[in-house]
Amino acid sequence: MRTHHISREVGYINGVIQHVHNVKRDEFKRFFDVLADADCIILLGEGRSQSALYIGMGQLDREVRTFVDIDFPGRNILEAAPVLERKYDRIVLLVNSGSGETTTPKIVVNQLTEYIERTKSEKFSIAAVVANPRSTIGRIAEKEYGYVVELRGRERAPNDADEFLKHGIMNDVYELGSMLLFQKTKEAINEGKDDSAVFEKIDAESRVIGEFVDRFVCSEMYNKVIDRLETRSRITIGGVGPARNVAKMTAIRLQHVKRALGDEAYLAGPFAPRPRACDVLFFISWSGETETILKWAREQQEFGVYAYSLVGKESTLSRESESFIIESSPTVFYERATFALSPLPLHLVERLNQRGFRLPEYIMTWWQHSVTQ
Repeated sequence: MRTHHISREVGYINGVIQHVHNVKRDEFKRFFDVLADADCIILLGEGRSQSALYIGMGQLDREVRTFVDIDFPGRNILEAAPVLERKYDRIVLLVNSGSGETTTPKIVVNQLTEYIERTKSEKFSIAAVVANPRSTIGRIAEKEYGYVVELRGRERAPNDADEFLKHGIMNDVYELGSMLLFQKTKEAINEGKDDSAVFEKIDAESRVIGEFVDRFVCSEMYNKVIDRLETRSRITIGGVGPARNVAKMTAIRLQHVKRALGDEAYLAGPFAPRPRACDVLFFISWSGETETILKWAREQQEFGVYAYSLVGKESTLSRESESFIIESSPTVFYERATFALSPLPLHLVERLNQRGFRLPEYIMTWWQHSVTQ
C-alpha cells in the first residue's frame, strides 16, 4: 500500500490523504458518473459532515439545492420530489454521513427510497459517502439507484490526549477526507474531466496541503492563538458564505475543549455574546475585503480583543488583524482553510497536558461519539 507523508507536524493529515486514496475506484467511478450526469444535486448532511459537504461542493457548475433553501419546493423530500421531477430529468440526493446512521440524513434517505419504489420514478438517484457500508445509508448501494463510496476514517480511539495529534479527534480524518473528495470531484466535473482526474488532483493538492499546514502550525501567529486559547477567554469565529462553514466546523471542535476550561467557542452571529477584553476573534475571508467582516472586526476590536484571520491574499483584513495568508483561488481557499484550522483543538489539548491539566473522561468519550460527527 502506498503511504502518504505530506505533513511533518500533524500526523493525522497523512491519514486523511491515505484514506482518500484507498477509496475503491470502481465504486467511485459509478458515484462520480451519476453526479457528473445530474441536472440537480441536493446536498444532505448534519453537523460537520454537512459543512464538509457544503465546502466541497460549493461553486459546482450544476443546479445545487439544500433543504434550507428559501425556495426549496416542499417541507420535506416527499413534498419536493414531484415538483423536482417536473423541472429536472436527473436528480441526485448527495449524502455525507460518516456513521451512515445520522438521524436526519437517514430519515430523508428512507423517505426518498419509499417514494422511488412507490412511484417507480427513474429520475432520482441517491449517492452517499459513508465510513460504514453496512449502515442504513450505506446499504442504499444494494438498490439500482444507489451509489455509495466507502471512505474509511480513524480506525481506533486514541488512548490518551497525546495521541490525538496522530489520529485526530471527533472523526477528523473522515470529515477532512470527505471534504477533499467532494472538492476534487467538483473541480473535475466543472472542468469536464473524468473520475481519474479526481485522484490526480488529490495528489497535487495533498502536497500543497502538507506544506501550508506545517508552515501555519509553526507560525508565530498560530502559537499566539494557542497561548490565548489556554487562558480564560472566549473565542468567536466568523465568516460569510462558504467561510461560515469553515468557521462552524472549527467552532464545533474547539468548544469541547474550551468548555472543559470553563469558557466557550462561538460561531459569529446573533447568538454570540459581545466580546470581553482579551477574548479572541478569528476571521476567515478569501478576499479580506468583505464589508460585513471588516465592519465587525473594527467594531469588536474596540473592546480590546485579540483579532486574527485567515485570508487568501494581502488585503484590508490582513492589515487590520494578525493574519496568515493562504495564497489560492477562491475555489480552493475554503478547503485549505479548513485543513489549516483543524489542528487547533489538538494543539490546545497538548498545551493543557504540558500544564498538567487533564480533560474529564466524559469529554473524551463525548469527542468519540459526538452526534455532530
